[in-house]
Amino acid sequence: MVRSILALAVSFWLAGSAPGEDKKPDKPKADPEGTPLELTVTAKETKYTLDTGGLSAADYKKMVESVGTKKGVGRPPAAPAVDLALEIKNTSDKPVKVWEKGDPVVLTLDLKGKGAVNADWNGPMTLEFRLPSAVEIQPGKTHTIPVKSLASGMRGATHYSYWTEPGEYEISARLRTGVSPAPKGAKEGMDGFGVVTLTSPAVKVTVEEKK
Repeated sequence: MVRSILALAVSFWLAGSAPGEDKKPDKPKADPEGTPLELTVTAKETKYTLDTGGLSAADYKKMVESVGTKKGVGRPPAAPAVDLALEIKNTSDKPVKVWEKGDPVVLTLDLKGKGAVNADWNGPMTLEFRLPSAVEIQPGKTHTIPVKSLASGMRGATHYSYWTEPGEYEISARLRTGVSPAPKGAKEGMDGFGVVTLTSPAVKVTVEEKK
C-alpha cells in the first residue's frame, strides 16, 4: 500500500516534468487554466559567488555534468546556496487551500545561462508516504516559501541545478501541488484537492568569480 501511494506521488512529479512544461513563461502560468493561483520567484539576494570546492572550473563542470549518468558520482555535490522566496498568490475572491509540503508537492527549479547545468538524480528514498499539509490563502493574499538551495524535485533531492562559471543566470520554478476547491480540469488528488502545476517567470541573478 505504501509503495503504491509513493508511486502515485512519483507519477505526479513525472507528470509535472512533462516535455514542454519547462519553457520559461513571460508571466505566471497555471495548468489547468483557470487555476486561481500565480507563482512567482523573488530573489532576496541577486549576487552570488562561484564556489567549485577547490576544483578547477573544468573539473567542477565535468563533475556536475556527470550527475544522473552512469559515470556519475554516488551522491550529487551540494547545489549552490541561494536566498529566494517562492510566492503563491490567490487571485480569486474566495479563500483557497494549497498544499505546501508533503510527497505530492514537488518544486522543480530550472537554471538558465551560459554555464548552467540542470541534472536529474534518481537516488534511493525511504518508502514512507509523507502526507500533504495545506495552508489557507485569503483572496488577493500571498503565501511565501523560502528557497535556500538549487536542489529541488521530489523531497528536494531529485533535481540539481549548478552554475559553473561567472555570468548572468535566470531561475524559474515549477510547482506541482494541490488546490481546494479543485479547479475545473484539475486531476483528482485526495480529500477534495485538485492537482495543478504552477510555473513562474524567471528571476535574474549574477554569479561572480570567487576572490
